[in-house]
Amino acid sequence: MAIFLEKNKLISLAQCGFRKHRSTTNQLVRLETFIREAFIQKQHATAIFCDLEKAYDTTWKHGIVKDLYDAGLRGRRPVCIAGFLHDQQFRVRVGGMYSKSYEQETGVSHGSLLSVTLFCLKINSVVKELPASVTCSLYVDDFLIYCNCNCNCN
Repeated sequence: MAIFLEKNKLISLAQCGFRKHRSTTNQLVRLETFIREAFIQKQHATAIFCDLEKAYDTTWKHGIVKDLYDAGLRGRRPVCIAGFLHDQQFRVRVGGMYSKSYEQETGVSHGSLLSVTLFCLKINSVVKELPASVTCSLYVDDFLIYCNCNCNCN
């Protein structure tokens, strides 16, 4: 799945989480470059740092399936992924005691590499909505939005 998405360039270049040859260092260099360029051009630089709370728990499952379809994925793979998303259950353990099983109605499961890939695909739809004047960086659910301007704020 991840190979298909990477090969077809379906994951945003802004996303560096759990991707080959990318890391938080890439994001730090991008931010530092942005700040230096704004300073050199005597521009105001604004950055908003977001850690999306409960990102995996609230990811829209049907949106993921739609994004897979929009990406051109057909056949058995999207059907299997839809089944993976549909039949998720969880239990809570406290000490040695387990709760009863609950169906996970929204989101993707924690601890699965497939869940990370599906989340990264879904968050692309947020990135696509940003105006061209706004730059972003992603590390899975850590989201940085930044822009600069020539405002005269005396």
